[in-house]
Amino acid sequence: MDDGNIVRQPVAAVDEAVVFSMRNLPLLEQGTTYDALSTAENLWISVKVYASGGENALHAHGGEDHAFIVLQGKATFTFGDGRAQIVGAHEGVMIPKNVLYKFEADETENLVLLRVGGGQRTVSGLGELTRFGTPKDVVRQTTFGDGSVKVGDDARNGETAKQRIYAAGKFFAPE
Repeated sequence: MDDGNIVRQPVAAVDEAVVFSMRNLPLLEQGTTYDALSTAENLWISVKVYASGGENALHAHGGEDHAFIVLQGKATFTFGDGRAQIVGAHEGVMIPKNVLYKFEADETENLVLLRVGGGQRTVSGLGELTRFGTPKDVVRQTTFGDGSVKVGDDARNGETAKQRIYAAGKFFAPE
C-alpha cells in the first residue's frame, strides 16, 4: 500500500447490473485519492478521500450534475454566490451543472466522499473514460471560476497537488 499507485478500476455497467464496493478503502496521512466505483453511459460513481484540503478553487462542471455524500468526516462547501455550508457524515450536497463551488475538508479526520455524477453526453459509449470513471467528454467541460479549463492536479486544487501518503493500517469500511 505504500507504492502510491493504488487505483480501483470502474466496474462498467453496460447491459446488466453490477455490484461495487468501497470496503478496505485506504485512508491517508496526506493527499487525496479519487477512485472509480462504477460507470454507466450516463451515470458514474466514485469515492474520494482527503487527508486535508479539498477542492480549493471555485470551479463548475459544464456537462455534469453531481452530488457528494459524506461518508466520514465533514467539509465546508462554498458556492459562487458566497454561501457556505458545513456538510457532515450522512449528509450531502447536490450541485447542478455550471454551478460554481469549492470545498475544504475538516482536518480532524479523513474526509470520505461518495461522488455521483450524470449528464447529457456529447458522445455515446464508455470508450473514453478517465481513470476515475468519468467520461472524458464530460470532464473537458469543467472550468475554474475564471473560465480556464480545470486540470485535476493543478496547484489551485489544493490537496490534489500534494504527494499521496497512505496511513499505515487504516481503512474506511474494513472487512
